[in-house]
Amino acid sequence: MKTIIFILSVCVCLCYGDELEFSARPRNFSIELLHHTAQQTDRHVVISPFGIWTLMTGVALGATGNSFDQLRRAFILPRSKKAVINGYKDLTKTVLNSASNGVSLSSKNFVFVDDDFTLNPEFRKTITTDFDATIKVLDFKNPDLAAGKANNYIQNSGGRVSNVLTSDDFAESRMILTNVISFKGLWSSPFNASDTTNEPFYNENNEVIGRVNMMYQRAQLPFSNIQDLKAFVVELPYGTDGKYSMLVILPHPKTKLEDTYQRLANVTLPVISRKLQSDVDEFGLEDVDIKLPRFKISTNVVMNKPLNDMGVYDIFEPDLASFKRVTDENIFVSAIVHKADIEVTESGTVASASTSANFADRISTPSVKANRPFIYFIIEKSTMTVIFGGIYSNPVVY
Repeated sequence: MKTIIFILSVCVCLCYGDELEFSARPRNFSIELLHHTAQQTDRHVVISPFGIWTLMTGVALGATGNSFDQLRRAFILPRSKKAVINGYKDLTKTVLNSASNGVSLSSKNFVFVDDDFTLNPEFRKTITTDFDATIKVLDFKNPDLAAGKANNYIQNSGGRVSNVLTSDDFAESRMILTNVISFKGLWSSPFNASDTTNEPFYNENNEVIGRVNMMYQRAQLPFSNIQDLKAFVVELPYGTDGKYSMLVILPHPKTKLEDTYQRLANVTLPVISRKLQSDVDEFGLEDVDIKLPRFKISTNVVMNKPLNDMGVYDIFEPDLASFKRVTDENIFVSAIVHKADIEVTESGTVASASTSANFADRISTPSVKANRPFIYFIIEKSTMTVIFGGIYSNPVVY
């Protein structure tokens, strides 16, 4: 019987040819993954697609045969290992270069291995040199001690989170790959807390389903009414240079969120970005009235089923998994667990994801009132990489 790889992704605060621009790979994957994950979480969710993509790219570097082919198709990776590594390095360098004042972003990779588990030297070199992961040998036969040491090591290495791993994670495993990603961003134009009011929140049938603390501001923000998306889009920048921002996508009245989300397959994030910019070029950067709930969402979801839905099966099956680049032992993936948190307040975002919004030909001040289910993405703008993404549909006073 094969031993187990347990893969954990933690975050805090679509097949294409090899000619595809590398930054488009995680971006396209992100939209599909959030869709499948939302089905598992009653459509109230935050995930870090970039964190998951980072982790699974490391897994793919160790996979062979059908296991690699399924990962390559789902995560839109090139066939060439060298192309994967070079693209990964260039993209992560761009996305994580958070020199902007008011933004803090870090992503760290860890590999914990049992003291009697042997990694192939080439994979060890790849995972440390190219994937920039830290390898730590622990005694998995003492899971409590192993979990304690691993968590201390993550914190002492600047992981910014606590209690990432539990003793149960080590009890059945031989190796654990972990990605810890954290984002903290201050709005370029913050909300004034004194303007926050308690207001009703509606479902897609215009029924009140709860109340929220609704933040408000009038500010000069990129805004578009995108008919092909059946949604209003407003961009809320972070920091001082606009490198990172949150896109809030609010479906038109009487439009189901699922309808808008399906349209993201054609009205892609780069298309949205170009539309926002063209509207700014045509109309100028005008005042927008924006109302957004203050919220905090935590998600803890096993990603096996969403990845199954995206065509990844073999890595989870003891008799089918192939990780010959990792070790000569027979191993498989027991679970991919993703934990994510996001907090959105008047000052900004920490991530560890009325009944109408009217717009009349730019004569009056555009208004976006997110008092019904909406989609949000935290992106790095030059590559349009989704660092965090989610859906808000379950109102809570926060």
